Amino acid sequence: MARVFRAKRKTDAARIALIAVIVIAVLLALWYGIGAFHEGHHKRDLAFAKDAVVRATVQCYALEGRYPQSLNYLTERYGLMLDENKYVYYYRAIGENLMPEIRVFPL
Repeated sequence: MARVFRAKRKTDAARIALIAVIVIAVLLALWYGIGAFHEGHHKRDLAFAKDAVVRATVQCYALEGRYPQSLNYLTERYGLMLDENKYVYYYRAIGENLMPEIRVFPL
């Protein structure tokens, strides 16, 4: 009878350990997945922010025949909305007929 009781204790301890390992593995997988989702989301938002500036710049060139000299021109005349609480915008006009250098960085 004593042997059966000891064997049962070992089996219960093994089950608990296995369940603990499975729970930890699932939690780690969820944590990694959520982190990857947020990183992808931020990259996509950053790309959308840059694309908005590029689209407004190209629209200005198409309508006026020259690239704008500043982002203020695009916000005032083309309705470009910049999220300056989330991003830093770098806009360097090279010339009226050359595409400006446009970069967007997260804060």
